[in-house]
Amino acid sequence: MQTVAPFVAAIRRRLANLPGPARAVGEASSDEPVTVELLVGGEWVDLTAGGWVMVRDDSGQIRITYGIQGGEGSQTERGSAALQLKNPDGRFSHRNPMGPYFDTLNWNAAQIRISVPDGNGGKSYRLWGEVSKWAPGADKSGNDVWVDVSVDGFLQKLAQGPAPERSVIYRAVTTPLLTGLVAYWPCEDAEGAKSLSSALVNGSPMTWTGNPVLATYSGFEASDPLPTLTGASLTGGIAKYDTTTVTQYQMRYLLAVPADGFSDQDVISRIAVEAGAYNLRYLDVHYNDPPGGVGSFGGRGTLTVQAYDGDESPLATSGTPSISLDTRGRRLRVSVEVSNNGSALAMTLRVLDVDTGITDSTTIGLVSTQVTRVTAVGMAPDTLAGSAGVIAAAVGHVTVQTTISDITDLGDAIHPTGEAAGRRIQRLCGEEGIVFDWVGDLDDTVALGPQGRQNVLALAQEACLADGGLLYEARTGFGLGYRTRASLHNQDPALVLSYPGHQLSEVPVPVDDDRQTQNILTVTAGGTSATYEETEGPLGTAAIGKYGEDRGLTLNLATSETVVVRDHAAWRVHLGCVDEDRFPQISVNLAHPSITPEMRRAILALRLGDRLQIADPETWQSFDDIDQVVLGLDETLTHFEHRLTFICAPASPYTVGVLDTDAARLDTDGSALFSAATSSDTSLVVGPSTEDFTRWTTDSGDVPLDVRVGGEVMRVTAIANHVTDTFTRVTANGWGTADSGQAWSNVNAANSDFATTGTVATHSVGSVNSSRYSVLASLSLADVDVQADMATSVTAAGGPQFSHIVARYVNANTMYLARLRFNLDQTIDLTIQKRVNGTQTDIETVNITGTHAAGVFFTVRFQIYGTTLRAKAWETGTVEPDWLLVTTDGALPNAGPIGVRSVLDAANSNPLPVTFSYDNYRLLNPQTFTVTRSVNGVSKAHAAGADLRLATPTPLSL
Repeated sequence: MQTVAPFVAAIRRRLANLPGPARAVGEASSDEPVTVELLVGGEWVDLTAGGWVMVRDDSGQIRITYGIQGGEGSQTERGSAALQLKNPDGRFSHRNPMGPYFDTLNWNAAQIRISVPDGNGGKSYRLWGEVSKWAPGADKSGNDVWVDVSVDGFLQKLAQGPAPERSVIYRAVTTPLLTGLVAYWPCEDAEGAKSLSSALVNGSPMTWTGNPVLATYSGFEASDPLPTLTGASLTGGIAKYDTTTVTQYQMRYLLAVPADGFSDQDVISRIAVEAGAYNLRYLDVHYNDPPGGVGSFGGRGTLTVQAYDGDESPLATSGTPSISLDTRGRRLRVSVEVSNNGSALAMTLRVLDVDTGITDSTTIGLVSTQVTRVTAVGMAPDTLAGSAGVIAAAVGHVTVQTTISDITDLGDAIHPTGEAAGRRIQRLCGEEGIVFDWVGDLDDTVALGPQGRQNVLALAQEACLADGGLLYEARTGFGLGYRTRASLHNQDPALVLSYPGHQLSEVPVPVDDDRQTQNILTVTAGGTSATYEETEGPLGTAAIGKYGEDRGLTLNLATSETVVVRDHAAWRVHLGCVDEDRFPQISVNLAHPSITPEMRRAILALRLGDRLQIADPETWQSFDDIDQVVLGLDETLTHFEHRLTFICAPASPYTVGVLDTDAARLDTDGSALFSAATSSDTSLVVGPSTEDFTRWTTDSGDVPLDVRVGGEVMRVTAIANHVTDTFTRVTANGWGTADSGQAWSNVNAANSDFATTGTVATHSVGSVNSSRYSVLASLSLADVDVQADMATSVTAAGGPQFSHIVARYVNANTMYLARLRFNLDQTIDLTIQKRVNGTQTDIETVNITGTHAAGVFFTVRFQIYGTTLRAKAWETGTVEPDWLLVTTDGALPNAGPIGVRSVLDAANSNPLPVTFSYDNYRLLNPQTFTVTRSVNGVSKAHAAGADLRLATPTPLSL
């Protein structure tokens, strides 16, 4: 039986850093088995202490459901509870005028929370919700009077909320009101409006001259459509406000600058103020487009702030009036900030590019004057200089405040596209005053697209769906919570239960069905659709057909790049191709003597998404420990028992790879046994089962690792090339036996032409147009990945020299070859060839990088899978290139030995013999696995071709 120390330590690690429903909220427990509290008049009343919670025959029951029920859905369902309260005096009949709670217990207005002792002196809340139903009942005698109470979690309330009436930016400005806000024109008025309404009760509308085109610009995604100023001017007066303590103010607005910009010195905005000591009356922002691109105010596309007196004559100011940012084609938030600076005035022009987050600013000073009241503002105002207003500018959300704040004060609300999913849920809850709880890093969530006009729950579910986490009802308050997808990855088990230790109240039953199978999916985001199909493996489309092809999924993502959209489809297909049983229900009873106090605390602390394991189950259930994540909960509480049934799904999909960590293990695209294995073999020949030809690691630091073949888990203790030969032996009349144990055979020449020197193997070629072959006759392989270094003793004269790698060898007249041709000009060609019954055909040829010289080695790699042939060559010791030749040929489909060949062209005139040298001969695929058998208790023989893969692969997450 396992100890509780590991999961207690895991709980402590998690709860020390992450908020969550298991965190204490400060209330001390009464140590009663269960406590039911009712919120009345802002105070919590303990109904259990008052004896009002119904107990029938000493076995009163409270039933609670929480999270995803049945394990079938992807969205968390509303929590619920059912209980009975004694009601002999009608106190829980809210229309009873003699009752203590008269007219205060309306349904969906009375909160109830249910808790049990958490084992640390506090409360573990099991549900925090609102009463949705009070149903009176009584027996025939009238002596037994009760009320059946139905309680719904926060999601029920949230689902009933209306969609917002106003835009994201509007609500960010007004809920709550920005500090010191004295004027706000959203400018979101519909076509046909006669003025632009103020969003403030005491505000006056903004009027115009000219003909602005209303509700035409939708480039600010967080705003409703804004007006475009085509030569029109807007003016808004500001109600008088107390300036006794006001020492600063700011005007802000959104501005969309067209790609071509505006005309030079067009006025963008104006602030009108009461005259001060220096007769400051106007503060204007204008656009610069000087002839030649350089002017006294600023370069093309820049903005300038300028102070004017009542006659609109410029005032002498200090500092640089222009920003340096080229605003053409940008969507901006513009801010003009004015504050007292001793006896002078500081006036700052600041801009924020809402798409990129880039900011720029400049400040000018005006001596001997102070802040006065803002009386009016204008957009593209008419001036004495005769400005008719900027052309094609879109403006909106004009605010005036008597304080100065950071220009990013609206946060992601100004541009929700790109907002992290977790942060959006948090922001939405903050805007609505909803208690928010979370698990994980909210910034480590998927970047979302624009925020639509939906209610809070729909928006939160949209964010949850995009990220792939879990939405839940907070247990620390009547509110909402979110668990990020990343927090589900690579968890320590939060709870380990022992099956032989009798720590389960029911026998967990495995379920093997297709209800959650999905091996193909099309995801659409931003108008881009991408499909991912898992073809391989036991649940791939090649094995079981297509599951999920017609479902489709639309996600609100910040990007519509095809590769990103496809990654989202691939992740969900990964979740739908888990080749293991589900254990949808795992039950415990906290009253059972096997449940220790430490284990009870761990059970009560379990949260949605936590990892739960059952150690040492029966073999009919699983040969491995049962490893699940908690998706939901069904609880029954009485004064004597507390039964919990966890709704679960396999945890293995959430074990994902983290780059540069020792624990990350990525599987190949497909591997299989190349030869049959008995139940006791400890050496296996393993090769690829797909054309990808990915090799298993041969780094000794990466083992041991576990693989699974036919249900048997084996522990791999070493992986090596199936053939390796460094020729560090000295032999004559042959090459002897390779380092890996296979014997070399001499073909087509006298034995004296074959030798190894202690560093290389050699062919001594004493005649032209006469081949020397060395082959590993004991091997018979069709699909191979073989590599060797090769050189010759002299450069070619009269005719070329040829070195080859040989595969699918039948005899000296039939085989495939990857040939190096050492030319007379010391260039080198690589050719894929076939010899069929003595007829030799060049299939593909390429010239390679490098210069042939005596004794200089070049490496050749030759790969064959089915009818696909690949080859590459490079100077030994330099960087290996990509495949230089890729072709197809089906003339020689059968397996055969591998080896090398040497030959001189018939025109070659080198002094004979010419020595051909070979080194580092390696069969890269297939590979040899040294294994320990029957790690999970399964012991069996396996046929050639049996699928082999990591027992617990770690896929990469989104």
